[in-house]
Amino acid sequence: MRLLLCLILLSSTVFSQSPGVPVYPEGRGSGSQAALLKKAHQLREAGKLLPMTKASEQLSRTSCELTLPAAETKPLSSRERWQRARQAHIRVGHLYLCEECEKWHLDLSGGYAITADGAVATCGHVLPAPPKMREGFLLAATDDDEVLPVLEILAVSRGTDCAILRVQAETPLTPLPLGLEVTPGDPLWCFSDPSGKRGYYSEGIVSRFVKRPFLRKKEAEGLPKGTELPRPVWLETTLDWAPGSSGSAVIDAAGNCVGHVSEIQPVLEDPPPNAGKKRPTFTPGTYIVFHQAITASEVMKLVKKKP
Repeated sequence: MRLLLCLILLSSTVFSQSPGVPVYPEGRGSGSQAALLKKAHQLREAGKLLPMTKASEQLSRTSCELTLPAAETKPLSSRERWQRARQAHIRVGHLYLCEECEKWHLDLSGGYAITADGAVATCGHVLPAPPKMREGFLLAATDDDEVLPVLEILAVSRGTDCAILRVQAETPLTPLPLGLEVTPGDPLWCFSDPSGKRGYYSEGIVSRFVKRPFLRKKEAEGLPKGTELPRPVWLETTLDWAPGSSGSAVIDAAGNCVGHVSEIQPVLEDPPPNAGKKRPTFTPGTYIVFHQAITASEVMKLVKKKP
């Protein structure tokens, strides 16, 4: 009887997900990061990765010529939408040596394909070199852990937290059309890797659109003093994301990308009077967390149609 019960439990575990649905390994010894590092080193040794010394020179590019796919109008099924989001998801980041050790580090954020021939969009703040980097390379990877060499940075707008780069892939990428028709109350979905938790897929709605009267420090960093830039339009949503999700696509019901993950703004509880003296261990609670995405219209401003 016990043997029969074990076989039933084992069977339910093995076939708990549909064919083609990944099961992500987690925890120490999972091997996922080690496998990516090995592939990245093979490309580095073959001279196929873009050095950060060269990539940094390309951060001043402000536009590029692309032919983007037209926005879709037919809603996808829930499974089709997840599959489209996962296939288009391209992680972008760095393979680098820091100033404090001799180990190579791999730090990846989100991104998404916007053309089949290798154009990938992400956040502008994802591309600059990590702090204390002494040698490094820019690279990308699919959700299936295929490491993709970055060929060049095509366009960047730090003020609107947008960037487009070109990667080299063995097969055509699955691009997301950019969508502009979205309104508060519309349902949205996001496929990302928050805090290193691979393949997290969440659902929410559009809460509102906002525009700030100023640039924040990270948005203005590296810009000439006195530079005047258009203020970006932010799409606030009830979706879930965290550090590591930056640059991941936010999609609508038809699988169009209507924006990408950019910021998180938690509103914390104010400490009581004299909290530092009477309650030195006071930890503020969180009232609400605002999740802010850069709209697809800001990405489109980097693109000039091919003549």
